[in-house]
Amino acid sequence: MERCEILKEEYIKQVQELINNWKDKAIKLRKQGAEDDAILENIKVNVIDIFSKMFDISYNKVCNGKDEDDIKLDNLYETYLEYFNKIPKSWIEKREKDKEHGMMKEYYIEQIKLETADMVKNLFLDHYNKICEDE
Repeated sequence: MERCEILKEEYIKQVQELINNWKDKAIKLRKQGAEDDAILENIKVNVIDIFSKMFDISYNKVCNGKDEDDIKLDNLYETYLEYFNKIPKSWIEKREKDKEHGMMKEYYIEQIKLETADMVKNLFLDHYNKICEDE
């Protein structure tokens, strides 16, 4: 099995576990009457879902070709990480505007999005680095 495939399998498995955990937590929080906290868990699910889809796009773009395994893996790394530069830009801008206008609830939502994106990025990097070490 190529390293791109191994990375995809392991990374997506852990991403799916996080999605399931956050969805379960949101359901429990709703049942407890903690609607705002449940919404925050759903925001995390939405963010990780976005990046999961971007991973699939990146994978399909670079890992289905005829390049060598090392080149595919490097291209996957570069292509996928570019989304972590592009997507959060608008969240950063909105967070700053929310802070300027004293809109703390909205500010906190943008902060949760950014923290979740960082967590997902670090999760990917952990899996990528592990695959590279196992070489």
